[in-house]
Amino acid sequence: MALTLLSGCGSTTSSVAPAPTQSSAASSSSTETVTAPSSDAGQTVEAAETPADESTSYVAVAESSAPEPPAPSPAKDTTGPRSPSGDDAESGASSSTGKGGVSQHSATRKASEYLAFTAFSRSGLIEQLQFEGFTAQEATAAVDSLSTNYDEQAAKKAEDYLRTSAFSRSGLIEQLQFEGFTTEQATYGVDTTSPDYMAQAAKKGKQYLDMSGYSRAALIDQLVFEGFTPEQAAHGATANGL
Repeated sequence: MALTLLSGCGSTTSSVAPAPTQSSAASSSSTETVTAPSSDAGQTVEAAETPADESTSYVAVAESSAPEPPAPSPAKDTTGPRSPSGDDAESGASSSTGKGGVSQHSATRKASEYLAFTAFSRSGLIEQLQFEGFTAQEATAAVDSLSTNYDEQAAKKAEDYLRTSAFSRSGLIEQLQFEGFTTEQATYGVDTTSPDYMAQAAKKGKQYLDMSGYSRAALIDQLVFEGFTPEQAAHGATANGL
């Protein structure tokens, strides 16, 4: 601590050092942990046995009421449906017969119209009528009711084919059989027309040459395959410049 003394004119400065101070050491206290011995005491807890509660079940008996007596069933109608009288039965039969008669007449008329237009075999005409919606029974009865000469029909059909294409004899017979004619009818139809098969071979050869190119040997083979004889086939190739 510095003290300043002022006296008279002069000033003297005296410095006094502070007295040393002693610091007392702080006492420290230590903590001691003392563990007290412990003894494990086993205690036995006895569970009290409680007797099971006995439950008493009661059976409830439902009181059922006495059943009601069944309602009486309605009396059966022993009269039954009324059977048609004789007049009613005759009227129904007449109506059915009349309807069938009209349909049968229509089938016969349609068959006649087809035969006037083109030639048919018996089976071919029946199939055509069925295609028109007539039953097989109606179509068959209609066709058989007509006096049709199927040999003549075969000849007419052969002429129709010869007007549109060329055929060998065997080829034309097979075509008529395909149309439903029998072998006898087809043979009769072809032989009746008696076409010139040399000319038919030449015509058939031209048809093939119009579609594709052929050598002479190839065209002859094709015509033989069509049913022409080797002589007819050779003529067909020669007639077309091969």
